[in-house]
Amino acid sequence: MLLAFETRGELTENLHEGSVAVVGEEGIRFFGGRYRDPVFFRSASKPIQAVPVLLLGLDRKYGLTEEELAVMAGSNAGEDEAVRAAVSLMEKAGVTEDDLILGARYPSNEKAKFAAVARGDPPKKIWHGCTPKHVGAILVQRELTGSGRGYHLPDSAAQRLARYAVSLFSSVPYEKIRMGTDGCGVPVFGVPGDAIALSFLRLASPELIPEPSFSSAARRITACMRRHPELVRGKNYLCSLLNAQDGVTAKGGAGGVYAFGLREERLGVMFKLYDGTESAWQAVAARILEQIAPESRKDLVEKLRTAELTGTVCRDLKSTAGGKIGELRAEFVLNRAENP
Repeated sequence: MLLAFETRGELTENLHEGSVAVVGEEGIRFFGGRYRDPVFFRSASKPIQAVPVLLLGLDRKYGLTEEELAVMAGSNAGEDEAVRAAVSLMEKAGVTEDDLILGARYPSNEKAKFAAVARGDPPKKIWHGCTPKHVGAILVQRELTGSGRGYHLPDSAAQRLARYAVSLFSSVPYEKIRMGTDGCGVPVFGVPGDAIALSFLRLASPELIPEPSFSSAARRITACMRRHPELVRGKNYLCSLLNAQDGVTAKGGAGGVYAFGLREERLGVMFKLYDGTESAWQAVAARILEQIAPESRKDLVEKLRTAELTGTVCRDLKSTAGGKIGELRAEFVLNRAENP
């Protein structure tokens, strides 16, 4: 299904195909493309992977703040506020960069990256968007086994519990979850697209989670995300805009996957762009919302239509000089399920 396309001058230059799944409590409500195909969550699973930290009471044990929990559920872009939260998290956890199996890198935020290069700083693990997630996994592994070593291995206690949480939220049996390795070196979980949508319905409405202890933990982690949306990704990103809205829980991942839940509407949404692009996320999200929640989310659609966000666009493509050179359009029509 064509989700978005880009024009430049007289040509349609790029086509972005993908799939969309919108689920309610009774099942699929709207859909497009191969929405039942397995999709890796990538970083969209981070709010779920943070749940075991709260489930085991490690936030209280280590005195973690809301900011530190929010950055654990997100993908920090290396901006100062997120880095401070990540540093504080590591200090409280007693975790050093040597304990992390991921590689050093510069911040993904261009302004922060250029500032680091100008200072002559080398790449650092603290700037990696997945560092807080790794710290959380180390805490879980240490609590369950006495040592944080091996936290990244698929059969480790930390990753087994994370996989169980994904199974619980998505209703995909544990043994049927597809496995791979994420870019940061830890396991990544693959489930059908509509199962990702279901997991975000449950994140936005934790009372729908079958196990009360997980429900309570999810309610707390998503509250941290809403109160500190800029720590889920960074200032002026799609994740920060969406998580700042009442009743919305959202997170994107590499490879073109994005998901969000709408509490009031009792809907969960997943869309996947097959070419892995992220620039079209904003336009696709707006187009989905204007079809599934035309009245209740009218203001949010307008924000998405007009906001100039980092890394995504909704309409105008501009040159580095600022002039309009084309458009990114999302004009697809979702199918409505007859018997959800």
